[in-house]
Order: sequence, then C-alpha cells, then structure tokens
Amino acid sequence: MVSERHVLMASNTFTILMLFNMIKFPINQAGQLLSKASLGIQAMQRIAHFMDREGGKVDNTSKDSSCADDKIALEVKNGTFLVRGSDSFCATSSDVSTGSEEAGETICDGNFTLSDINFSVAKGEVLAVVGEVASGKSTLLQGLLGDIQTATNTVVTKSGRVTFAGQTPFILSCTVRENILFGLSFDKGRYEKVLEACCLVPDLQMWPAGDLTEIGERGVTMSGGQKQRVSIARAVYANPDVALFDDILSALDSGTSQKVFRNLFEDADNGLLNGCGVVLVTHAVHVLQRVSKILVLDEGKPIFFGTWDALQSYEPQNSLHKSKLHHMRSSLQSSRGEDNAEVPTDIKSATGLVGTAITADDDDAIKGEIMTVEEREHGTSALGIWLLWFSYAGGVLFAIIQIVLMGCDRGSYVIIDWWLASWTSAENQSISVLGRQFPNQMDGRPAQLQYITVYAIIILVMSCFLFSRTQWAIRGGVRVCERMFSNMTHRVLHAPMSYFDTTPLGRILNRFTYDVEQVDITLSQFMSVLMIACSWLTAGLVVMITLVPYMAIINAFVLCIYLLILRQYRWGATDLQRLDAVSRSPIQASLAEGLGGSTTIRAFQKNHHFLGVFQSYIDENSSAMLNFVSSRRWLAVRLETLGAIVTLAACLFISAFNNRLGLSPGLSGLLIIWASTLTITLGFLINSFSEVEAAITSIERMHSMELLPQEKSMVTSEENAVDSSWPRKGLLEFNDVAMRYRPNLPLALDGLTFTLQHGQRCAVVGRTGAGKSTITTALFRLVEIERGTISLDGVDLSTLGLSDVRGRPNSMFILPQDPVLFSGSIRSNLDPLSVHDNKDMVEALTLVCFPGANSKRTEILQETVEEGGANYSSGEKQLLCLARAMLSKPRLLVLDEATSAVDGSTDEFVQKMLRSQFRDTTLLTIAHRLNTVIDYDTVLVIEDGKVAELGSPKSLLENKDGKFTAMVNATGLESAAALKKMAN
Repeated sequence: MVSERHVLMASNTFTILMLFNMIKFPINQAGQLLSKASLGIQAMQRIAHFMDREGGKVDNTSKDSSCADDKIALEVKNGTFLVRGSDSFCATSSDVSTGSEEAGETICDGNFTLSDINFSVAKGEVLAVVGEVASGKSTLLQGLLGDIQTATNTVVTKSGRVTFAGQTPFILSCTVRENILFGLSFDKGRYEKVLEACCLVPDLQMWPAGDLTEIGERGVTMSGGQKQRVSIARAVYANPDVALFDDILSALDSGTSQKVFRNLFEDADNGLLNGCGVVLVTHAVHVLQRVSKILVLDEGKPIFFGTWDALQSYEPQNSLHKSKLHHMRSSLQSSRGEDNAEVPTDIKSATGLVGTAITADDDDAIKGEIMTVEEREHGTSALGIWLLWFSYAGGVLFAIIQIVLMGCDRGSYVIIDWWLASWTSAENQSISVLGRQFPNQMDGRPAQLQYITVYAIIILVMSCFLFSRTQWAIRGGVRVCERMFSNMTHRVLHAPMSYFDTTPLGRILNRFTYDVEQVDITLSQFMSVLMIACSWLTAGLVVMITLVPYMAIINAFVLCIYLLILRQYRWGATDLQRLDAVSRSPIQASLAEGLGGSTTIRAFQKNHHFLGVFQSYIDENSSAMLNFVSSRRWLAVRLETLGAIVTLAACLFISAFNNRLGLSPGLSGLLIIWASTLTITLGFLINSFSEVEAAITSIERMHSMELLPQEKSMVTSEENAVDSSWPRKGLLEFNDVAMRYRPNLPLALDGLTFTLQHGQRCAVVGRTGAGKSTITTALFRLVEIERGTISLDGVDLSTLGLSDVRGRPNSMFILPQDPVLFSGSIRSNLDPLSVHDNKDMVEALTLVCFPGANSKRTEILQETVEEGGANYSSGEKQLLCLARAMLSKPRLLVLDEATSAVDGSTDEFVQKMLRSQFRDTTLLTIAHRLNTVIDYDTVLVIEDGKVAELGSPKSLLENKDGKFTAMVNATGLESAAALKKMAN
C-alpha cells in the first residue's frame, strides 16, 4: 500500500482493500464454522459414548437339545437376575458369577437381586407368580425377556415366539386394530376370536369407527381397563409359544377379569393360549387355585414353587415366610368356589356381534380419527408475521433506533473508504477536506501522521456504531424469543385436556425445541445480517450512483433481475423450510413412543419394524433438508453472475468515460471496490432474507400456540370468592351432570346425580369404560361439564378459579390410576413445597406400608426417584402417592384404582389405614377389588355414564337382580358369600 517514498498509492491501496473485502466474509464465516464443528464433534463423542455403553437385550436364552424337553415351553435354571441402579455401573453379565451358596446375596450395593429361581412351564400350563410389593415379580419377567443382567450360570430356555403384556399397557398412537396386530398380517378369524376373548366387542361397538378408531397417544381416549385389554389382545393375537403377563387383571373389573381369564387360560376347546406356556404375575389371589403352578416370591427369593394343593399344606421353616403364606392362604380360602361364578349378563359372550365391531368402510374409519393433522402454511410468510417479530423486539422504537444506528455504522464505513480515496489523491498535492487543508504526502512523516490520525478516529467511531447496532439487534432478538417462549409455555400449560388428547407429544416438543432454537439463534442472527445487508446495499448504490450516475441504469437492471430470482426462490425455499420443520415432529413422537414401549417392542422382536418406521421419518426430513440446501446452491450461482455484471460495468465506465467523469485514481478505485462488493452484498442479502423467511416460519408455528384455546380462569372473581377455610366438611354433590370429552363425541357422563356427606366413604364400581374415571375428570374440571352442577360444601365449582378447585391446600386430592412421580428424591416427591418435617413424611411412608420404611429411618427420604419413578415398581409408586395424599390431609380424597398394583395383604393394611387416618375426610374410591370397598358407606354403580344403582352395599345386595349383586356373584360362590357377610 505504501511506496518506497512512504506514500499511500491508489493502485496498491484499493487492490489490497478489494482482496480484504473478498476474504473478510469467509473469515467471518470461519468462526461460525469452527463453533459448529466443535458442537458436532461433541455430539459425535456423546453418541459414541452412548453406543459404547452396555445395553439392549441380554442374550440369556439357551436351547440344548440334549437336555431340552419338547413339552417344555419355558425353563429357568440357577436364575439370578440383577437390577442395577442408574447411578452405579456395577457388574455386567460377564462378571456376575454366583454359585448356589451365594445366591440371594446382593451382587452390587444399592441394586436389587432376584436369585435362586428354578422352575419350568410346560406347554399349556399357567404359572402364577405372586408376592408382596417389591418382591421381584416384575423383575422376574424382565429377566425372562432379557432386559436385565443375569448371572453367568443362569440358563433361561424359551421355545418359539414370546409375547408380553405389561402392568402399564403400551399403546401406540394409531387405531385399535393396528395396536392389536402390531405389524402382523390381518387374520380375520383369529382377530375376531381375540376381540371376543378379551371382551373388547362392547367397547368397539360404542366407538365411532369400531376397531379403526384412533386411540391417541398413550391411549388417552381409553380407560385403564380398555388399554389393558388391548395390550392383552396384542399378546394373544401373536399366537405365542410363551406369553408373559404382568398383573394384567388389576385394571379390569371382576366380571371382565373372570371372562378374560376363562377365555384365555381355561377354555380347553377354544382357549386362545392352549399349548402356550404362560407366566402370569398377579395380585388376584382368587385365580391361584385355577392355574397349573404357583411361584411365591419374597424379597427377591422364592419361598414356594408348586401346585395349589401343595401350597395348602406347605410349611416353611422361616417364621416370617410362614406368616406370609398363612395370610395368603386365608385370602385364598375366602375366594374358593369361583369356578362356578356367574358372569354378568353385560359381558357374556358377544358371538355374532364381533362383526359389527370390525370396520371395513373407509368413511367410518375417518370418523375414528382424533389426532389433528399439523397445519402447514404455503407460500411466503405474511406481512403480519414480520410485524409480529418487530413488535416483540420493541416495536417502532426498536426499528427507529436500529435504523439510526445502522445508518451511522454504514455512513462511517463509507467515510473510511472516502478518506482513503482522498488520502491517495494527496500523492503529489495537498487536499482540502471540509474547509481544512491537508498537506502533500511528500511532506514527510508529520503529514502521514495527520492522515493516520483521522483514519483512526473514523475507525473508532465506526466501531462504536458497529457495537451499538449489533447489541441492539441481539437484544431485540432475545426479547422476541423470551416473550414468545413465555406466552407459548403459559398457553400450553393452560390448554384444555382436549388439546393434549388430539395433539401428538412430538409436535409439542418440536415447537419447544426446534422452533425455539430457530427463533432464538437462527432468526436473531440472520435478521441482524439482513438489516446489515440492506444498509450495505443502500450505501453501495448511493456511492456508485454518486460517483458515476450512469451506474443507476445498470443497477436498476441488475436489481430487477435480482427481484425476479428472489421471487422465484423464496416460494420454494420457504415451503421447504416449513416441510423440514413439520417433518421433525413425527421423528420426536416416534422416538418417545419407542422409548416408552421398548420392553414390549423387544419382547415381540419388532425392533427392525420400529427402526424402519423411524428411519422413514428421518428420510422424509432429510429429503426436505436436501432440497432446501440444493435450492441455496441454485441461488448462489445466479448471484455470482449478477455481481460479475455489475463489476464489469463499473470497469467499462471508468475506462471509457474517465475523462468525462473526472474521477481521480482514488475515487476510481473506490467505485470498483463497491461494485465488486455488490456481489457479496447481494449474496448476503438474499441468503439472509431467505434464511429469515425460512426461520420466520417458526414464528408462525410458535404464534399458533399463542392462540391455543384456554381453560377457564385460574383466579376466582371477587363476587364468587370463598372463605380461606373452605371446604370445611367435604360435602360433595353431583346434580344432573353431563360431560363429553370433545364436541363430536358422545356423552361420557349423562345426568349423573349423587350426594356424599361429610366423612362418607363412597365406592364407584362398574365395567371398564363405564365412566368411573370420568367422574374425577369432571370433578377437577379437566373437562368442563356440559350441563348440571358439581358442588363442594354448597359452592358450585364452576364459579371458582381453577387454582381454588385444584390447588387449594386441604381441599381436594386425587390419586390417579397411573401414579405420577418426578425425578428427584422421595422427599421432593412427598413434599415438593417443603412444608412438612421429616417425622411426618416417614410416618406417612410407614402407615402406607412402603417397603423399607419405619419411624426411625429418616434416610429413606433421600433415596433417589428416577424420572417417572422408573426405579420403583408400580405398587411402590402407588404407595408413595398415597403417602403424599396423607400429608395433604384433604377434605375430599379421590382414589382412582390407587392400590390396584399392590398385593392383597398390603391393600388390606392400606384400607385399614384409610379408615383410621381419614375419618373426617370424604372418600370417593374407584375400585375393581370389591373386598376393599364392600364395607363402604355407599356404593355407586356406573353404567354408560349414568347412575345404575346407588346405596349401601347391604341394600344393593338385597336386590338379587341388581348390577352390584351380579358383580359380587361374579367373584365366586364362597367369595360372594364372604363379601355379603362383610356387607352385613
């Protein structure tokens, strides 16, 4: 740039500046590329670490022809199964080696070990596995499936196909038929038999599209019993050689339970599982006398294996085991005679009606669709979306300040180039700038110092403006994301339940992950780049037209072509970006679904099927992204051509009309620099514009969530405000209540009327799907009722804010059918607001018979609870939730099958605790175990959302043709007699 005479020469200066301009943008991009490369490397390392971890299905299956018996379906020898804690990486399958003398010892501290397991199940036999809560029943099934670690000397022999139905049903977000088929071909004959055997026909007849009715994610449209029967039907339809069932009867009412058990396990001629080896984990002790073999577990060890007759006379040496078996036998004796039980008329054989439950008409199938299709806009983004971004960024004030700062920034940049042009023009003469005389560069170092000083001052000023406009733009982008994320979160948290019933989880996650990232990072970054590119283009056009007015013609021509290219590009690019965003939702939904049902998927050996579905979703997303990237390359070629045209025109004008234009060498160099920069400017402008328009589709999608319908107000109005001590008694009144889950669905409750007095205990019974759990939905206003009133202590709940209905201390408390635990500790789950002391929490755990709890062991509160309570059995989770209810001391306690997953003895203790600890609490219990509620004050029999019968157990049993009497009779002759005696 500087000659040997220390003179700044135009020929060198502008050539070097042009080169700097050419490499400046790649250098800027290099920083982003390095950052992304670093993130990519970290992601690859995390993926590699995950892939290197031990996991997946454990191959513990052996088939030795020299010792195997073709009549044996399942056999376990020297069974030792280890459940490892998530925080400890203990012994692997290769280093767990225990001899028989060590069986039963804990292999790793803090882990559960099931040991000394030896049994066989012949084809056609049913093995019932029973035991108290946390005795190892579900662990045994996990070991048989190969989902947990086993000792090296453990041999599990399984013949043929294995199926599994878990305690918590795995339900796919698809139709009933697809859930049952589970990827198998449709065999109408067997399919109809399975529907009838699992008592699904009456349910399918009620649904709008029969077996083609969409269930929804996690089976949100079904009752717990319906979900369980669909899960059973899936396991049965697969025609297994070995079937594993984990407490499948607990979610079914007594009549349905009897019918399902008989159809599957006892029908010698038509039983669908004849010839199949069955392992049935159950708390339904009344079925033990009807199975082939019984395995009793206690604290991870077997205490009995044999037949029902052998169990009657077996006397163990251990006094504790003797006591537990004695208690079990007492329960069994009370349920004898069940083989002659009468099946209620509403669940008798549905032969001849099965065909009406199977849908073949596509139009009828459409009626069963409940999941909404994700909407996708088409074409370019509306002006309103752009204005929405600016309004969230700060509105008019933000725009004015940003324009001023960018104008000053670009102005100072132009002044720098102009000053360099003036500086080089002073090579042989002095110059005058704004009335001030600057010396000739030949005057030596003092002259050069003056030029350098002015240059440094301009750069300093430009740096201040550059920093200011960058910070202002970033703050605006952050404000946009903060406001939209806050609004979106609030709207989703207060959306009605129907929204979650009809919206896949993957779609919601996609909004809160991908779209938030696009708005927070991509949109903020490229919106700033877009504004910078606009200011660059404006400054460049002004400079070129000022120096050479004829450039206006060339620039106008180029801009017209540019706009045509932009118009053609932006339509396709924006739609491709929308398609990319929309196609991500199924990926996340499929991943969440696969993780939730991994045990079932592996048991059915459907890994490849689900992997194929997942890969198809990824292919769809990759296709959209590939086309989007290709469209950007298409655009880049055309922009480079336009830039070359402008640069060529500038050079031609200078060479042809330099004398007429009177441009100095410095100004000529300035013109060429800005002309060549136009290529980069146009590229950045259109790229940033397309990126912004593509990313602004996320604003559209997030804004759609800001418009979600909302539940009623959370705050009670002043005119409807209630006293701080409300409710005092817990007087509950339902008056002609009608409710439907969505406008297009039939009534789930129809004219429901009943009253519960202070301290009264009411049992709600009825067939699965009758509407029992819907009562709790209406009570807590998860869905608003269509007519009627629900009152608590004389206050209409519909007049209160939802915070008073659901969140008022000592008001109402519910233990749902599916217990909810959060990751943390037992303490944080029992007392999330930290209002109770350790003594009260430990006492609550002790009263509900939580395993390992006693009044002196406070350290139990620090035990870890994994996400969803994954490290606890279903029974333990229910007991934890029950302890949480005890601490809240509500006036109205609702139990929705709250003890369905615990054994009979624990349930009996819990019921005694409820009687003693909740004397002043109104109790509404939804139950299938009639022996736990037979001594309640009132029984409410629900049928099709209506009150079928209401009264005391004694009065209802006096009606020999009544619904409740039929349910009691369905439990067996001797069991029914015992229940009637308890009722009296």
